[in-house]
Amino acid sequence: MTKGPTSEQPERDTVAHADVIVVGSGFGGAVAAARLAQAGQNVVVLERGRRWPAGSFPRRPDLDAGWLWEKGGGLYDIRWLDRMAVVQAAGLGGGSLAYANVFARPAQAVMDTSTAPHMARSLLDPYYDLAAHMLQVSTMPPDPASGRDPERTRLFEDVTRDLDVAEATVRPLLAVTFGDPDTERPNAHGVQQRGCRFVGECVIGCNHGAKNSLDMNYLAVAEREGATIVTGAEARRLERLDDGWAVITSATDDTSQERRYTATRLVLAAGAVATTELLLRARDVDGTLPGLSPTLGHGFSGNGDFLATTNQRHGTGDLTRGPTITTTTVLDVWEGRAPVWFQVQDGAIPPPLQDLLKGALPLRRTRAAWSRFRRTDTRRSFAVLGMGRDTSDGRLRLDDEGRVVLEWSNRRQARLYRAQRRVGPAIARRLGSPVRTAATWTLLRRPVTVHPLGGVPVGPDRTRGVVDALGEVHDHPGLYVFDGAAIPAATSVNPSATILAVAEHHCEALVRSLTGDPGWRAPEWGAVRPAPVPEDVAARRMAERRESTAGDGVRFAERMVAHDAAGGSAAELTLRARIDGLRGFADDPVHPVTVRGRLRVAGLLDAETRGTLELFPRAAPAMRYRLELEDDSGTRWHLEGVKETTRSGLAGLVRDLCTLDATIRPANGSGPGRRVTFRIPPGEVVRMLASLRGEGFTASRRLSATTRFAAFFTIGALRRKR
Repeated sequence: MTKGPTSEQPERDTVAHADVIVVGSGFGGAVAAARLAQAGQNVVVLERGRRWPAGSFPRRPDLDAGWLWEKGGGLYDIRWLDRMAVVQAAGLGGGSLAYANVFARPAQAVMDTSTAPHMARSLLDPYYDLAAHMLQVSTMPPDPASGRDPERTRLFEDVTRDLDVAEATVRPLLAVTFGDPDTERPNAHGVQQRGCRFVGECVIGCNHGAKNSLDMNYLAVAEREGATIVTGAEARRLERLDDGWAVITSATDDTSQERRYTATRLVLAAGAVATTELLLRARDVDGTLPGLSPTLGHGFSGNGDFLATTNQRHGTGDLTRGPTITTTTVLDVWEGRAPVWFQVQDGAIPPPLQDLLKGALPLRRTRAAWSRFRRTDTRRSFAVLGMGRDTSDGRLRLDDEGRVVLEWSNRRQARLYRAQRRVGPAIARRLGSPVRTAATWTLLRRPVTVHPLGGVPVGPDRTRGVVDALGEVHDHPGLYVFDGAAIPAATSVNPSATILAVAEHHCEALVRSLTGDPGWRAPEWGAVRPAPVPEDVAARRMAERRESTAGDGVRFAERMVAHDAAGGSAAELTLRARIDGLRGFADDPVHPVTVRGRLRVAGLLDAETRGTLELFPRAAPAMRYRLELEDDSGTRWHLEGVKETTRSGLAGLVRDLCTLDATIRPANGSGPGRRVTFRIPPGEVVRMLASLRGEGFTASRRLSATTRFAAFFTIGALRRKR
């Protein structure tokens, strides 16, 4: 039983020639370190950042207090790549130190496996399960302080119900230790941890020790198996040797002293930007690897990240409670005539981060006065986080001064960004509070990503990719890329689980090659069980819904009555009609409309009804109604009726459209049917027209749907008169 790391690993002036050097300790590097060490390899891990044991993460609202990499090697490394800002974490554990813990698998339909078969879910799902076991993921339980779900969770789930996408909302798996927050206990890897306190500080480093960051699992396993971890060592230069590889590092303290590490094999896992930058420098500046593929730097993605924030002025609860992310809503919607797939998550904005931003941003006094005027409560603020399938066609390159920059086109992401921007106003209407996009987008049209991917394309040879399907660099045997740089496209979900799964798959293949054992597997496999995939259920339902709602829809209400000889009401039929998708409705030759309502026939029945209205079907009467009912006695009934357009003139057309000749009979045919003629009274015509509503995500789309349906109805009616 061991504790998590509590102090810096002393730097060594020399390290003997290793079997493998791993550059970086994030999601790819941690897997490589653990698996190669378990296979008996002499492993050296080079990490530029420091160790961050629980209790050491910054909290003072001062940028010099350990927040920024540029200021004393702090937690966050913020890089402006010209067309996009990238926010990364620095330290032992890489991005896991400050990510939001979500363990999610991309929907198979989102990943293009035609060019990247190694990304197929059928191949990777067992490795996702292995990674889930290593991180001990689980769903969020109630808040231990209240015994209830966090208010932010309930708020988001209420909003998605109001937006009619409750079926798309799930509670994701989280890499967090839940349970008693006051008692330490060993995790599956022997590292002591406590249960989550629900303080919402996951993205600024967990000082409580409940976050299952990589230093609590994979890296702990690597050290236990003999791996040497060197912190404060930033890789600057790569060299190819006769017997392997050399990495030249500079110390990240004030000395900037260079050191040289050598190994037979080299695994790069410094993150999408840093790994690509290292290889670009080796090819274009240092000239140590001139034969690297011309595709190097291509295929960069921001994973469709999109950020907005809001302050909920209504209510008094604490919206910062809970893990940073507690819900995921999968949206598979039409944007124009093509679908867009993305997801939206709630995000806690912890008070220490808000205090830091208040002190760091300009116009401090003006902003403070405005907050007092608006009575802003910082504990009522939260983020709306989006990510989706961008085009993944950015290009990282070195500028004339040797700095990495990004070529990126917002225009090619227009449909995704447009769909994501629609979410804020839709949420704002339900909350009664504005939802504002990040200032970098509003003012500069620069997206911000915390999930950079790509830059090291996968291909069958060096003309079409930098690495092969197992992560080895073409024409450079013994050099591998096992991190997000080699993920070939946006995952559209939090990508950490995918990086872990791909790294597990690649490391297994590498160890089998190194050991000559074709059956080698990670020692933990015996305890692995299939992990749930809640996002798959939401993705399937939304895909079905997207197909059924193509072209947006409409709804309207209709009421018809029949009178007896004395002028009294003999029957009444009220219906609520709905077309989910006008595109499918128009393409279907019978033009079906789903209807629900109630039928009352004096002396016969009074029951709920459901069925179909065929609106101007081809080669049939103008409209056909087919309804099914079941009365209180359990008897089932059928109603079939038609509206025929036979009278001449406009007045005759209107009268025909307001008259339904119907037959009502028992479903089992046990009795005679009753013929009833229903009519829509003049006042009900006005109400029916007023009830017509478009169904779409935005006001313009709802108006468009209403207009298109009205045009279809008018043209269909007039055509039938001819």
